[in-house]
Amino acid sequence: MLNQSQLVTTNTHSTFAVAGAMRPAPANTLMSTAFDARNKLPLSESLGFFQDAIGGEFVAGARYLLSGSPGGGKSRLATQICLDLGQQGIPSLTILTEEAPAQMKRRAQQMTSDWKPLDIARSLSDVHVDHSVFDVTTLPDFLMRQVLSPGGAYHGVKLIVLDSIQGQGLAASATKSYAKVLDFARLCEEHGITTLLLCHQTKRGDLAGPKSLEHSVDTSLILRRAMQYSLLAIRKNRYGPPLLQPMPLRFDPVTIRLEPAPHCEPRPAMARTYAGAGTGELELQASVTVPSDGLRGRMTAPGLPRKEIEQLVSCISQMKDMDFGELNYSINCRLPGSAQYNPILGLPLCIAMIGSYLQRSVPENNIYIGEIDLFRNVRAIAPAISQALKAALDTGDIDTPVTLFLHPVTAAEFTASESVRVVPCTTLEEAVFLTWPELR
Repeated sequence: MLNQSQLVTTNTHSTFAVAGAMRPAPANTLMSTAFDARNKLPLSESLGFFQDAIGGEFVAGARYLLSGSPGGGKSRLATQICLDLGQQGIPSLTILTEEAPAQMKRRAQQMTSDWKPLDIARSLSDVHVDHSVFDVTTLPDFLMRQVLSPGGAYHGVKLIVLDSIQGQGLAASATKSYAKVLDFARLCEEHGITTLLLCHQTKRGDLAGPKSLEHSVDTSLILRRAMQYSLLAIRKNRYGPPLLQPMPLRFDPVTIRLEPAPHCEPRPAMARTYAGAGTGELELQASVTVPSDGLRGRMTAPGLPRKEIEQLVSCISQMKDMDFGELNYSINCRLPGSAQYNPILGLPLCIAMIGSYLQRSVPENNIYIGEIDLFRNVRAIAPAISQALKAALDTGDIDTPVTLFLHPVTAAEFTASESVRVVPCTTLEEAVFLTWPELR
C-alpha cells in the first residue's frame, strides 16, 4: 500500500515509487490527478461560531451562498466578515446592488465602535466597496477589468461579497443572468478568490432563483429571523458536515455584531393546556427543525387535523420577525380516549411551536387556553370549560401555582390568588411577549 510520502504531485503529472524507482502514475486516475491543498482565510475568535458552522475554516477560493429573508442578518454577517479580515490586513470587496455605500459605512462604524482607532482605520481601509454593477451579467467582465487585471482598482482582494444577487429585481426565471453569476464565482475560484453570494428567499423558504444556484456552490448557508434571534443553518457543505440543527445567534445591542445566543440550546418545547372535564390537563409538545438538504419541510402531528395545524403555522408566519418558511414540524398531543381535537388547543400549540422555533422553554407553570383565529386573535373559551377549569383548580386536579393565559373576557371569571395568576391576552403576539417579556 502506498503512503502519502510515496506520492509526488506536481502541476502536470504525478509519480510514485515502485521497488525503489520513480515511475509515472497511470493517466486519468486519482494517482495522476494534480491536487492543490486549499488555503484558508483566517477569522478571529469573534467569528468562531461561523467557522464552526462551515466546517472549521473559511476556504480560500470557495463559493459560499448565504440566503435568507429581509432582516435575517445577511448583510450584517457579510460586513462583519469583511471587517474581521480587514483587521488582519486581508483586503475584501463588497459589490452592492441594493444599498448605498454610506449605509454599509454606518453599519461598519457601529460594528467597530468598541475597537481601537488604529484597528478601525486599518480594517476600513481594507474593506473595498463598489456600487457600479447595475446588471449581474456584467460581473465576469467587471472581475477581469477591476480585480484580475494588475491595474484594476480592486486587484489583490481575497474575498468578494455580492450583496445581493437579486438586487436589481432579478427574476427566478432569468437563467442566463444567473449563469453569469455562476461564471463569475467560478472565475474567482480559479484565481483563489473566495466569494460570498447573498441571495433572497421566497416566503416558502426556497431560494429566489433556479435550483442550479445552490447546486453550483460549495456551501449553502441559511439565516432565518426569529424575533430577536437569527438562526444559522448549513444546508450543503463540501468542506464539512451540514448544520441541519439551527445555530441560534443574536445581535449585540451596541455593536450589532452577530454572536452565539447564550443559554439557547436547540430543544423541543412543551406548553400545558386544559380541554375540559372530559380530557383534563394536556401537554402539547412541538419540535421545529430545518429540513435536510434537498428535502421540503414536513409535518408530523398524529391524531391532530393537518389543515388546522397548517392554518396555525400560517398565522405564526405572518407575525413580525417570524420567518417560519418551509420547516419540519413535529407535534405531539395525546387526547385521552376517543376525544376529538378542540380549537381551544390553538393557543398552546402556537406557543409550543414558537418556543421550539426560538429555542426557548415555556414556563412549566403556564397554562394556555384559547382558539386562534385568522387574525391571530385569542378567542374566549366556552363557559362550560371555564367552569370545569375552576373546579379542577379548587379540587387540586391541577397542580398549583399556575399562571392562566386566557382571553380577557374569560380571565375576568377567575379570581387571582397566591396560587393562581391570571394573564389576559387578546392576541397571539401579546401571549408571546407575556410569556417571554425579554423578546420585546
